Amino acid sequence: MPLSGKTTLAELMKDKGYTVLDMGDVVRIEMEKRGIAAKNTGEFVNSMRDEHGMDAIAQLSMPYLNEILEEQDKIVITGMRGWSEKKRFETETGKEIQVIGIWASPETRKNRREERQRDEDIEGDSFKERDLREIDNGVGKLFSLSDHLIQNEDKNLEDLEKSLEKLI
Repeated sequence: MPLSGKTTLAELMKDKGYTVLDMGDVVRIEMEKRGIAAKNTGEFVNSMRDEHGMDAIAQLSMPYLNEILEEQDKIVITGMRGWSEKKRFETETGKEIQVIGIWASPETRKNRREERQRDEDIEGDSFKERDLREIDNGVGKLFSLSDHLIQNEDKNLEDLEKSLEKLI
């Protein structure tokens, strides 16, 4: 879910030699190319999925992933929201993807939103609307079928890094 700690976990993996593909960054890049304001992120993502299917953001991300794959095989993809995105990446790359679910309560995530102050957090959908949109888009299925789970409720950076070490 938004603000659960995906980016922080990805940064820790980057420190361990992984290259990060952030699907949220892909969305922001593609919106900027089209002149779409950050407050319309949810609308943009939903319209892409309506037009191109539930794996539309994975489709947008494939050129970026292919570029990374030319030089690196240790990759972490952040921001997958559904099973169809995972399947798209696996089909296009011929590689199996391990999913790490990272969980934090709504209260913790709301507090992080206040700290982060990213444009789509401030100007976009309300917190609950955004959560419901993510669930409608399939994050619940992807999360429940994840290969690994990290609880990130009250961990400091060192604790989160220890949880990651156990996985990799």
